[in-house]
Amino acid sequence: MAIGLLTLAALGTLGLAAAVLFGYRVPVVPLKTHFMAALLSTTLLVMAHSFIMFFLIATGVEMKDLEKACGGGDSFRRRTIALKSRIFPLLTGALLLVIVNFILGAAAHTRALPGWVHEGTAWVTLVTCVLALARSYRVLGDNNRLIAEATRKEDSARSRP
Repeated sequence: MAIGLLTLAALGTLGLAAAVLFGYRVPVVPLKTHFMAALLSTTLLVMAHSFIMFFLIATGVEMKDLEKACGGGDSFRRRTIALKSRIFPLLTGALLLVIVNFILGAAAHTRALPGWVHEGTAWVTLVTCVLALARSYRVLGDNNRLIAEATRKEDSARSRP
C-alpha cells in the first residue's frame, strides 16, 4: 500500500513540476496544456496526500486495537502518534498550497491578481510537495517497519498457550 501511495505522490509532484515548466512556456505551449497538467497534478496530489494521512490514521487504529488484544503497553500507539506528528503538518500545508495555487492560476489568468503571485505560489508549492514526498517516503517506511514488528508480536502472542 505504501508503494502505491508514494507512486501517486511522486506522479503528482512530477506533474506539478511539468505544469510549472509549462507555465513559463505558455506562448509556445498552449494554455490548455498548462491547465490540464495543473488539473491532473492537483487531483493526484490531493488524493495522494489525503490517502497517506488516512492510511496512517487507519494503521494507528489497528495498532491500538492490536495492543489491546495482545495485552501490551502503549508503545505502538505512541510511535504511530510520533510518525503522524512528523508528517501531518507538512502534508496539510502541501494540500492547502496545491489547492490555493490552482485557484490562484485562474485568478492570474483572468488578471484578477498579478501573475507573479501565482508564479511564486507555484514554486513554494513545488518545493513543499518535494519535501512532503521525501518525508512521506521516510515515514511510510518507518510505518511499514512498525507494522512488521506488530505482526511479529501478534504472532508470538498467538503461539503462546
